[in-house]
Amino acid sequence: MDISPLLSAVLSFIFVLGLLLATLWFVRTRGIGMGAMQGKNLRVVNSLRLGPKHRLDVVEYEGKRLLLGVAAQQITLLDNQEIDKTTSADQEDSNGMTSVDTGPEPSHGSFAGQLRRLMQPKKPQ
Repeated sequence: MDISPLLSAVLSFIFVLGLLLATLWFVRTRGIGMGAMQGKNLRVVNSLRLGPKHRLDVVEYEGKRLLLGVAAQQITLLDNQEIDKTTSADQEDSNGMTSVDTGPEPSHGSFAGQLRRLMQPKKPQ
């Protein structure tokens, strides 16, 4: 069975378009290429996806650490803390990213403790 060159070209074109669309969909759903963005005084320390359109971002900006709730149409400041430069718990890894060792049970005054308190469901009174 002999396939005409025009039909072969059309099928190849449709196949390539399908691969392109599948790749774009995969990149968009996985968030690939949206890693830690850095500016002069702005740095995204960590990002946690909560759903397809919701995430939590920890951002450092001019000596402050901000916890942002990001949705499709809204950004909400959840917490704002000064960065303590003398804390020995902050350690730089080989990529230059800051990792915080919170220990087994973070205190309520620490960033991790406040995040845990904010994430717990409200208890009825």
